[in-house]
Amino acid sequence: MQRLPMALVGSVAVLGLAGCSSGSAGGTSSPMNPAPSSLKSIGTPLDSTIPASIRKLPFTDTDGKQVSLADLTGRIVVLSDVMTLCQETCPIDTATVVQTARAEESTSKPPVFISLTVDPQRDTTTQLRAYRKLFTDPPPDWQAWTGSAQNVNKLWDYLGVWRKRVPNDPGPAPHNWRTGAKLTYDVQHSDEVFFLDPRGHERFVLEGTPYATKGTVPQELRHFMNDEGRKNLADPEPTAWTKAQAETVIRSLRS
Repeated sequence: MQRLPMALVGSVAVLGLAGCSSGSAGGTSSPMNPAPSSLKSIGTPLDSTIPASIRKLPFTDTDGKQVSLADLTGRIVVLSDVMTLCQETCPIDTATVVQTARAEESTSKPPVFISLTVDPQRDTTTQLRAYRKLFTDPPPDWQAWTGSAQNVNKLWDYLGVWRKRVPNDPGPAPHNWRTGAKLTYDVQHSDEVFFLDPRGHERFVLEGTPYATKGTVPQELRHFMNDEGRKNLADPEPTAWTKAQAETVIRSLRS
């Protein structure tokens, strides 16, 4: 069964925005310092079994190794959508995911954090490897995955991540921060982070652009961001979710 996109309504509202824009605009997120017990005010609690056909979909990590969600049975998994050539929200999303991964490194069995592309055509293993290296000393439990368009679309369609390929906005075309190649299209998409428990059940969803400090976003990505992206970083919405909130969800899955 294919789930309905959670952020569809919000996504329609932002179609006019430039560059990899968030479809949920904060969605169900809460103020920056929620009480630990207020998980419903942070995001969406669930307990949904992910079918084996989805969990066994093959992807490729930055070492060229074939991987799948099924391989991670027994571990908490934090799964986020990403595009390395996003100029607005993804650098902030990734920075917050990476900071959460760093904070969890000292725990006895840290989660596996996965950034899976929504743009498999351009996000090759080489591109994702370079993206990961921008975050100096990337946490060992943070992985970046790509795969065939068919498999990427199957997973994101099931989880309800809205995507739409669109032409670039009028004006000078941006260039790939790694290769310098001119970019000919953008992928607008909603922003979600999915938390899976050790059984592989989907247990929680955070939606919208998070809060991140400037120093957590690599300088190369800050330079690549457009005006809207820099505004998101400098002046986050009061509903932006935080690293502390992500850690609260992870703790709840350990209990």
